[in-house]
Amino acid sequence: MNLLATRTGRRILFGALYLSEGAPIGFIWWALPTKLRVAGVPVEEITALTSLLVLPWVFKFLWAPLVDTLRTQRWTFRSWIISTQVLMGVSLLPLLFLNLQQNYALVVPLLLLHAFAAATQDASIDALSISVVPSSERGTINGWMQAGMLGGRSLFGGGALLLTETIGEQAVIILLIIVVWSSMIFVILSKPGATDEGNEPSTFSERWRGFSLRFKDVVQQKTTWLGLLFAVLSAAGFEAVGAVAGPYMIDRGISGEQVGFFFAIPVVVGMLGGALLGGYVSDRIGRKRSVALFLVLFVMNIVIIAATDFLFDGQ
Repeated sequence: MNLLATRTGRRILFGALYLSEGAPIGFIWWALPTKLRVAGVPVEEITALTSLLVLPWVFKFLWAPLVDTLRTQRWTFRSWIISTQVLMGVSLLPLLFLNLQQNYALVVPLLLLHAFAAATQDASIDALSISVVPSSERGTINGWMQAGMLGGRSLFGGGALLLTETIGEQAVIILLIIVVWSSMIFVILSKPGATDEGNEPSTFSERWRGFSLRFKDVVQQKTTWLGLLFAVLSAAGFEAVGAVAGPYMIDRGISGEQVGFFFAIPVVVGMLGGALLGGYVSDRIGRKRSVALFLVLFVMNIVIIAATDFLFDGQ
């Protein structure tokens, strides 16, 4: 059986992989800050933690090319994916026994290790997708990826807050690890083929030389730094709002269960609807115009939320 050999198989594989990627993101970036705020942890400490955990994603562009460069005939993209998923699950196992507040010095390095493995997993999944998915199918596969990611965020972002009250925090973490590791089965079922990952890798020295030349060329391009600036404004802004949204609502008197419902359904539905609307608009007014439009709207939304809170604080 080779899931990479069929259209349906590829949809299942990449949807499952992004589900395993989105689940811990939802738990760590949505559920965990809310839990900490409910427990009385100061917002400053929560934002410091989330800022630290986002660093592996921020600087992923520096080591993600090594996924290509270090690939061999035996160490493939699938090898990268499986190894990083194992590390993601292993780094979460101690959370079954450790308390973040009481064992902060132990838990934070584990979460940072998990974030590094997750960011590398993301690069490996995307590299595999680009190398095996036909160009005519990439849009659809990307849709399945986003569906998997949003499903994972919903289940373990808002869902974790709701489930904790019913089955307990340890059971939620066990389920999270199961989801992370379960997609490895689909990767294993994707048996290697002669063209599964494009052309066979050349020698390491040739790949390293090519990587060095491409990296040097990229950092000298103006568009590279403009792209990084855009990421700082849009992607970082989105994640920053997501990280403090739970604590913000807790401070405004909203219960943990209500916050869980908000993250589990309205937020995910809104993101899915926005993705569909964004694709529709970009097809009609162009990519650059739509990106500029949605960036302005995004920033305006943040400003309006902040201004409203400032004006009506305590009322």
